[in-house]
This record gives sequence, structure tokens and C-alpha cells, in this order.
Amino acid sequence: MDDRNRPNYFLVWVWLVLLVILSISASLVLPKAAALFLIFLVAMIKALLVVMNYMHLKYEKPLLYALAIVPLLIVAVLLFALFPDFVFRS
Repeated sequence: MDDRNRPNYFLVWVWLVLLVILSISASLVLPKAAALFLIFLVAMIKALLVVMNYMHLKYEKPLLYALAIVPLLIVAVLLFALFPDFVFRS
């Protein structure tokens, strides 16, 4: 991988920090259901940022890319399946 294809690690790190701050502020300001939805959404975005930039999947062949995306989709399905349990638990 040459220098022009190398990701800007500092900019990715700044985005990750901003997304963490967004998650924390959402838990303090928003109602519980909306906060949980936003926190899970931000977690998926952060995971994609890490996978694409730090694991360098942006530059890999499509088969390896698909092998990394399938578990992420399974996690997303499980998160949305368990979301009502988190929200409506007394």
C-alpha cells in the first residue's frame, strides 16, 4: 500500500472520538429508547470505520470484504432483535 492509498489515521481517530462523545451525550439527553437506538447506530458506524481503515479492508479483494461483512450483518440483526428487550425491560 503506497502513501496515497494510506488512510488518514488521525482523522479516523477524531471521528471515533466524536462518535463516542455523541453516544455519551445521547445517553444523558435523549429518552431511553431513542438513546439506545442512536448508541447502537453509532456503534455500527464506529465498527465500519475501524474495519475499513484500521483493518485495511478498503483495499482488499471482494471475497475477503464479504467475509468481514457477513458477521457484521449478523451482529446488526441480533442487535435489532434484542432492541425491544433493552427498551421495554422493567
